[in-house]
Amino acid sequence: MNGLSVLGVDFGTTKTYLSKCPAHDPSPISIDFGDGRDGIPSAILYRKGRIPLIGQTALDEFGESTTRERSSYRLVTNFKADLARSEEARTAAVDFLVALLSEARKQRIDLDPLRRRVLFGVPSEASAQFRAALQQTGEIAGFGVLHLVDEPKGALLYHMKQRDISVDAALGGVLVVDFGGGTCDFAFLERGRVVHSWGDMLLGGRLFDDLFFQWLCDQNPSLESELESRGTSYYVLTNLCRELKEFFSRSMTRDRSEKISKRFVEYGKIENMTWSEFLRRGAQYCPSRTFIRHSKGVVPDLRGRGHSSPYNFLAQEGDAPLPGREIDLFDWFRSRLLLGLRSGKIDRERISVIILAGGSSQWPFVKEVLNSEIPPREQDSIVRSDRPYAVIALGISLLPALKERFTAARNALQSELQSFIDVKLSALTAKILKHVERRLASVTIDIFFRGEIVPLLMEFRELGGSLAALQIRVDQRTTSAEPVARAHLAHVVDHFLDVLQEEVKGLMTEWFTSHGIAFPWNEVKIAFPEQLAEPLLRVRTPAADGMLDVIGTAVGSFLAAGAAMLCGGSGAALITTGPIGLFTGALLGATAGWVLLRYSRDQLKEISERINLPPMVASLLMSDRRIASLEKSLEEALSDNLKRRFAPQKQAMDDHIRDLVMEEIKALNEVNSF
Repeated sequence: MNGLSVLGVDFGTTKTYLSKCPAHDPSPISIDFGDGRDGIPSAILYRKGRIPLIGQTALDEFGESTTRERSSYRLVTNFKADLARSEEARTAAVDFLVALLSEARKQRIDLDPLRRRVLFGVPSEASAQFRAALQQTGEIAGFGVLHLVDEPKGALLYHMKQRDISVDAALGGVLVVDFGGGTCDFAFLERGRVVHSWGDMLLGGRLFDDLFFQWLCDQNPSLESELESRGTSYYVLTNLCRELKEFFSRSMTRDRSEKISKRFVEYGKIENMTWSEFLRRGAQYCPSRTFIRHSKGVVPDLRGRGHSSPYNFLAQEGDAPLPGREIDLFDWFRSRLLLGLRSGKIDRERISVIILAGGSSQWPFVKEVLNSEIPPREQDSIVRSDRPYAVIALGISLLPALKERFTAARNALQSELQSFIDVKLSALTAKILKHVERRLASVTIDIFFRGEIVPLLMEFRELGGSLAALQIRVDQRTTSAEPVARAHLAHVVDHFLDVLQEEVKGLMTEWFTSHGIAFPWNEVKIAFPEQLAEPLLRVRTPAADGMLDVIGTAVGSFLAAGAAMLCGGSGAALITTGPIGLFTGALLGATAGWVLLRYSRDQLKEISERINLPPMVASLLMSDRRIASLEKSLEEALSDNLKRRFAPQKQAMDDHIRDLVMEEIKALNEVNSF
């Protein structure tokens, strides 16, 4: 791509959308021709002896003109869909585009195509004949050497730029449905390339325009003949009924139980339009005489579409409809979708994202058909812009600049990766781990220590007894409390993983967003491997080093230290080991004296745990200070245990993040080959 800014053109059946984008900044701007709307109606009004009018001006002029004035007017619309089969359509298209450039110059709109790289969108399934006709039309009209870009790529690029779709997701299975005014196009992309495209160059919004035209005429029985005599039937069909269709569609999106009415100055009124009646008419559609007269040979190709009979439409102008089945517009859309999936051998599971483009994609039935035939994997599997009619032009125009952004993002991710892991990610995990340490310690101490062990220690202090018997009772009580503690700890760990996963996603989203790309939200999966998670929650199993084992070890050491106090001095140093590390020093006093009156020092070590201690001695061993010290030491031991258990998982998470970013870098490289 060169350094020229880009002009993207979506030359549509109903409207033409243009967008400008700087070569180095993916910030496309839709071109407004002065009416405050996106795009310009693809319409040209020929006036005898005068310069043609285009767009909304042409439609307004024709609609407001007198019958006498209309006798010298000729309004032409919908010419894009007929480029490949109608010389009249090609001429109208060239004249329209020439007038469009002229109008831009008059309004001092910076649109000179000769100073820009010009990209025209084209349906992926368009024939070589249609592509050649479109390219020739643009060049004759003064757009210079233009390049054709598959329209589905424009839609995909737009949503990537908006960060609705991550780069990684864009390389997966993406189905683009471009349902516009004249055509319905489907394209399935993988790795950013069109794998299979299909559609129908006849199925489009203009058929629904005709549906509403007939609905209007049915409620105003003499209207069609009156419109023909006044020369306004084509204008009412292609302009007013298009607006009526869009109004009805928006209303039904809000509330399908609503009844819609609308009045047209000079053209009657339509009342009590309902969704059920719309479905009935759409399932039994037959072209109107007005549509047939202005359709430039489309009707013969319509026969047999949507389960209709091959000969059920008007064979010649003025004939009555022949008997047979009408077109089911909804089934036509569904059948075209399924036919393409079958012919392209596209399994539903390959489709991860669906993009809706084109004005007709706003019909509620479109999304419903897609959801029923392609069950969504995720809640947001179907993506549609608030302006689906404009996404093609916007996406096409930002192609060169977006590639440049992706190149910069790729380089930045690669250079910042290690620092991100070592600094930002480590700081985040340390903060969350500190919180979960406190929570796990709190749960464990509340359930086991304060709930089960402290009451036994207090009872022992009050009544006395042997340390061995106390150890047995501690074991029994903690074992019975194990299921409750296990459940609580599992809940804490699960919550910890959920919080960690969401926080990591948020941090990475911020990082990716700073470089103008979306983060693949579904990619971060953090969980303790089974070999780590199970010991974390086990109690007293061989070789286990779980949270609850710490309590058993700590309390056992505490009681052993109590026995050591009875030995004094070096005996205490020999016996007091383990995570608590309670060195009792010379805390013997009257206790040691009392014991030595009855036992020799050699016997003391063997029998200390079985000594039946009186309450006075037991109270010295189980003082408030020593119990508080045990709780503090227990908290420290639990924290150390969690850190050791989490260390391998932290490394695994770092490796996972590193792999994910490297995959994203590879994906950015692939996107730049679009």
